[in-house]
Amino acid sequence: MPDEGGQARDSLTASLGRFAAALRFEHLPEAAIARAKANMLDAIGCILAGVNTADATPVRAVVAADGGAAEALLFGTTLRLPPAAAALANGAAGHALDYDDSSPPMIGHPSVPLVSAIFALAARNGAGGAQAVTAYVAGLEAAARLGRNMNPSHYAAGWHATATLGTLAATVGAAKLLGLDARGVRMAVGIGASSAAGIRRNFGSAVKPLHAGLAARNGVVAALLAANGLVADADALDGERGFVHVFGGADRPDLSALRYDDGALLEVVASGVGIKRYSCCGCTHSALDALLALRAAHAPDPDAVDSIHCTMNALVPDILVHHRPETPAQAKFSMEYCLAAALLDGDCGIAQFKLDRVTRADVQALLRRVTTAVDPAIAYRNGVYPGTVTIRLKDGRELVGRAEEAKGHPDFPLSLDELRTKFLDCATQTIPLPQAEAAFAALAALETAPRLNDIAALLEG
Repeated sequence: MPDEGGQARDSLTASLGRFAAALRFEHLPEAAIARAKANMLDAIGCILAGVNTADATPVRAVVAADGGAAEALLFGTTLRLPPAAAALANGAAGHALDYDDSSPPMIGHPSVPLVSAIFALAARNGAGGAQAVTAYVAGLEAAARLGRNMNPSHYAAGWHATATLGTLAATVGAAKLLGLDARGVRMAVGIGASSAAGIRRNFGSAVKPLHAGLAARNGVVAALLAANGLVADADALDGERGFVHVFGGADRPDLSALRYDDGALLEVVASGVGIKRYSCCGCTHSALDALLALRAAHAPDPDAVDSIHCTMNALVPDILVHHRPETPAQAKFSMEYCLAAALLDGDCGIAQFKLDRVTRADVQALLRRVTTAVDPAIAYRNGVYPGTVTIRLKDGRELVGRAEEAKGHPDFPLSLDELRTKFLDCATQTIPLPQAEAAFAALAALETAPRLNDIAALLEG
């Protein structure tokens, strides 16, 4: 039966509109609320950590020069701009350190685009914490359900899912925060679907963080245009030349039977979101866990190391493309650098990706003794990139370690204390510790906040 727009009610796009419009905070399970809050809190920490990086400051300079109504805060600063501009700047800052979370089925970073869009629009409409959590859950559902069915083909084709599926996440989250009805969400999705883009060729450059900012901005603009009556194709996800067909990769998945309002367990619980323990590409994290476990158990002297060898699944080499990195952005996509830095420093956090650390002689020398290879027996599965690390010492001994799910994966989550430690480390890159502690407390009780603007005031630099 057609709806008021003359389109079939049983399309995938229509089901997304119905799902998002019908979702209510009071219907969310406690696990969904807890996970959404943790993800949003972590994203805000990452934004604060990235505000003054070389990748984020050009974006801030451009949006600041354009000016506009002083509405939404650029976190870590005193600058307020219109929602779309603030979403762009905050999104780019949040992904600048590649420390933000990732959705396993999406193979991308959902929370920074979502949080940037949601907080930017809340500055205009006065939304509260419960509305923000609900909008986050709706947006994550949009991206993760598609990712579950489109990946790894979508990702393997060269698309950066943070930019493509992330745009849809931010669009649906923004539309939900604005209170759009089912048809309004469909219009927003149609607009957002034509805004989605982002190629993996830019990995290791400053454009990769920009992808998260563009996704956030695109979501804000799509939702505002839909709210103001702009009409899109009502079934933009479906059929020939629809989003799934165009972005589906070589496999061109058939999603004709998929429906968002089928009563399935929400993706925020079903697949979850992995919160990063290390400030680099998630493909390195299992190998880093394995190496750091060996380091803790055996304390090998780096000067006594003859070589380090890492085996991985076939998707990883196509992502970690920088084997002799010279910049922090390249180092984040270098298994060689990450393993070398971790062995030397015992960590792979913010400090390991400062320019003076990346270029220092000790790590540059050691990374040349790191080799990698694909093990055909290691298959990609739900955001898990298993790694086997072998440290060969000059005296002939071999230290071998292996890790499956990296710490922080949804099946192996960070504790609240670990999440707090990471947040404070990130936030204090920009704001004082007492202010960071107050922000953490407020975000930990996000669903009780009557206005997001009150929390945003704690994020001023």
